[in-house]
Amino acid sequence: MQKQLLTRWEATSLMVGAGVGAGIMAVPFLAERVGLVGLAVILPIAWAASSLIHLMLAEVLFHTGRDLQIVELMQLYVLRGRVGRWLLWPVFAFLSIAFLANLAAYISGAGEIVADLTEINRRLAEFIVYAIAAGVVFFGLRAVGVAERFGVFVLVGLVAAIGVGALPLPFHAPLGPSGSATQWLALYGMVMYALWTFYSVPQVVQGLGSDQHGAVRAILNGLGINGILTAAVALIALGISDEVTEVAIIGIADRIGPWAGLIGSLLLVLALITSYWSVSLALADILRERTGIPVKVSWLLATLPSLLILWVNAWQFLEWLRLAAGATAIVVALITIPMYLKARQTGWVGEPGWTLGRWGSPSVLALVLLSLVLMAAGSLVSLG
Repeated sequence: MQKQLLTRWEATSLMVGAGVGAGIMAVPFLAERVGLVGLAVILPIAWAASSLIHLMLAEVLFHTGRDLQIVELMQLYVLRGRVGRWLLWPVFAFLSIAFLANLAAYISGAGEIVADLTEINRRLAEFIVYAIAAGVVFFGLRAVGVAERFGVFVLVGLVAAIGVGALPLPFHAPLGPSGSATQWLALYGMVMYALWTFYSVPQVVQGLGSDQHGAVRAILNGLGINGILTAAVALIALGISDEVTEVAIIGIADRIGPWAGLIGSLLLVLALITSYWSVSLALADILRERTGIPVKVSWLLATLPSLLILWVNAWQFLEWLRLAAGATAIVVALITIPMYLKARQTGWVGEPGWTLGRWGSPSVLALVLLSLVLMAAGSLVSLG
């Protein structure tokens, strides 16, 4: 593995930036139906399940002893032989399209908010967002780590500012537990989505080099910070909103005042840009590893199509691609379980510096499998 490129805090920030996105504002709307007790039950369960699947991928990398992305790891441990080599290319193509769909959604969402705030042309706003987001990724992992570090400080500060603004208002959140099994499942799926930073794990492991324990802490801390931010926004929205809106900041701003709406808009823009940094970096690395193209060409192919998709008015098609992106994330996660078992048996590093130990037992893996199936079901319920 390469030398250390990131500090532990930068690696943690990479995880936070990858996870904090639009999901943070969608959780409260679903949480209202199950109450605070339901949210208090689901959040730690989702964090534990998400932590296990992320750490499984980290251990696969530790056993491999090389800085590889998810596609090449599949080739090593799952998609082998002649049939596997042929299957790998469709998987690579589908995964790349799913990545681009998410990236285009980030640009679209952030561009719309910037256009509304500044009253400039929507296309110009999207280009400005793209230039800022893709410009950082152009300089590689180290630049993204530094940018994510500052981005996370600002994200936490913005959430804290909204929290301070909410303090003088009466708190009236539904306690629960309440709601149907379907509503609990929908909330679980959305929380898992809000915590999902799976594709950034290889960058964290690569960035921290031989510091395997540091990588594990960065993964757990990053997921923990994402969980805290998600819980904080949910508590504020549930506690003070007259009506918990689908995008939580709208209901929050109605109670606190217009300035909270401005801060919420900035929070969403920054959350989408930090997600863009992490996801496009992962895609660029995947493209480079699979095709052998130069680094800067892989950067261009990983970023520019996300802007062009919007500019050719392919948004309706993009909605289907976003659904495909969610499905791909779950399928890849499911593949991680056999990949994890194979890496423990045949990986080049038989005794890495860190393993899951008893947390990688068959019974725990069965629970992880169940958590992923429920995530898939919850995602479908949320879309319904």
